[in-house]
Amino acid sequence: METIIIDIPENKSSLVKSLLKELGVTIHEKNIEKVRIPNELTRKTIEDAHKGIGISEPIKDIKSFLGSL
Repeated sequence: METIIIDIPENKSSLVKSLLKELGVTIHEKNIEKVRIPNELTRKTIEDAHKGIGISEPIKDIKSFLGSL
């Protein structure tokens, strides 16, 4: 058995589901959140924070950073 995850446009989902059922494929519907990649500004902000740019000192770990706020 093999598992694949596919994204189906809403307007084609019933067609794809019926075709897969005809082929004997078991369908498990799950809402899987897509991995979100930060945009360029967010990545730059994170890098700056790790370097201490714009804040009092570099962020070493989230717990100490939140304690400093």
